[in-house]
Amino acid sequence: QDGIRSASRAVSPSALCPLGTAGIMDCAAYGFNVEWFDKQADLIREYTLTLYVPEKGPVEVQMYDLKNRRTFMKRSAAAHLKLEDFRVGAMVTIHARQLKVASYADANTESALSVLHSDLCFCTAPSAFKKAGQIFECLTSAGLRIVRLRLVNKDGPCFAVQVSGSDAEQRWASVQKLLPANSAARVPDVEPFFDRARYPTTAAFDNCTLCIVRPHAVKEGGVGPVLTAIMEAGLEVAALDTLTLPRAMAAELLDVYKGVLPYYMELIDGMSSGPLVAMEIRSSDGACEKLRAIAGPHDVDMARHLRPTSLRAVLGKTNADNGVHATDLEEDGELEVRYIFETVLGGK
Repeated sequence: QDGIRSASRAVSPSALCPLGTAGIMDCAAYGFNVEWFDKQADLIREYTLTLYVPEKGPVEVQMYDLKNRRTFMKRSAAAHLKLEDFRVGAMVTIHARQLKVASYADANTESALSVLHSDLCFCTAPSAFKKAGQIFECLTSAGLRIVRLRLVNKDGPCFAVQVSGSDAEQRWASVQKLLPANSAARVPDVEPFFDRARYPTTAAFDNCTLCIVRPHAVKEGGVGPVLTAIMEAGLEVAALDTLTLPRAMAAELLDVYKGVLPYYMELIDGMSSGPLVAMEIRSSDGACEKLRAIAGPHDVDMARHLRPTSLRAVLGKTNADNGVHATDLEEDGELEVRYIFETVLGGK
């Protein structure tokens, strides 16, 4: 943490702000070049985004339109975002717009963020499959964030994992001391494991239901606890992948809740706000009902009162950001799994 703070202080706000307002800065600032695909115009628009990170309170963002040389968005709070979300190639959502972080806007930001985003990749062994939840919980406890995660068949079920954090090598070394011997091995890159021609989906599309660890829960280290709960309940994790849902696809997936839940739009906002982890969960009978029992009531307050150990009671923040999505109806299980693993991911 000291390393992160010192890196933050090293950034020059004046080098980041295209509007020349460095004199009124009250916190560290970072600059990024971001892209937004404008569907109506069918073109990619480019902006400089300045992220302000105070010692306390939410971060703030400001955007500058490079082509038109004008302010696109005035400085405003973005409570759902953190500095850690801004890595090259990542998608961040601001006011319903999904922006791709294309590059760092200056050398100071690149230097500071390289400390924060020290990456490493590893692959779990098939023998450690049942312990994957505990492995990911150890990563979170050690201060490492899951960036990408996918289940592949490599002589058995293996998780390909990319993690990030300051002093990642040292943190990984501390994690390894807690793991069984030969349960995970370093790999140079996880990109080959996301080659869907080489490693097709492991989804079976039968006797299944869909579980999604919502973006806010992924960011807060919820992947490990969800996997542990599912496996301890005797359910099969048949497929797992990391993705960021475009807003239109999030709306299509959750269309059944339109006009039913008063916070439907917040539900869409949350589901499309960043990377999520989707899983096909299987059981010989009643996969949907069993997963819903683990998830708990959709209403977070009710979950905390009636099912305090359920996933939504533990991971939920609001009813819209309630930790996990679980298919409501048995007959919709396969449909939702196919939507994610065939329709959304099939073309990638």
